[in-house]
Amino acid sequence: MTSPLYAPLTTRSLMVCIDMQRLFLEPGEWFAETGLSILPQCERLAQAGAERCLFTRFITASNAAEAQGTWQRYYRRWASVTRDNLGDAALAVHPALQPFARTEQYFDKLTHDAFDSVSFVSHIRAAEPDALVLFGIETDVCVLATALSAVDLGYRVIVVTDACASSAPESHAACLAHIYPRFDQQIELVDTDTLLNAWSAA
Repeated sequence: MTSPLYAPLTTRSLMVCIDMQRLFLEPGEWFAETGLSILPQCERLAQAGAERCLFTRFITASNAAEAQGTWQRYYRRWASVTRDNLGDAALAVHPALQPFARTEQYFDKLTHDAFDSVSFVSHIRAAEPDALVLFGIETDVCVLATALSAVDLGYRVIVVTDACASSAPESHAACLAHIYPRFDQQIELVDTDTLLNAWSAA
């Protein structure tokens, strides 16, 4: 479900490309194959966003013992993706997106929510954006967690529906059809073409 934007975008609007990493886009336990289908849309958005497009990376724990609270159980279940077993190369943003970002546009996080990253929060506060445009992986996990934090902080949130994906198609569809629309006064749902037309007019 998509709809027109509530208001125009401006030069203070920011894009946030969430976790489009090799970890999720190459074969492995966390492979979200549907993520490959959204790469072209993500490339278009990142290219249009230029220096106003930020990239988050989900950084896994080195091992379960390093993690806190229930994250220890989580990484015992997903031991194969800990950095001790996986290494760091898989945590990089997908090569197709790397040409669109400089080092200062990357923000690492240890949880689902981008607002868990101190550097991300500092950057957002300094930029004072009038809109945050979210896209990436996964619709029902990290995109959702980031969107809800942004809503609670009072930011205008726009989710680009055809530039989001999940390894759980039913959950992806449920979020777009039922969860995000519950926040219809705070979360706007648009497709890539609608967003880029508005971006180019800003």
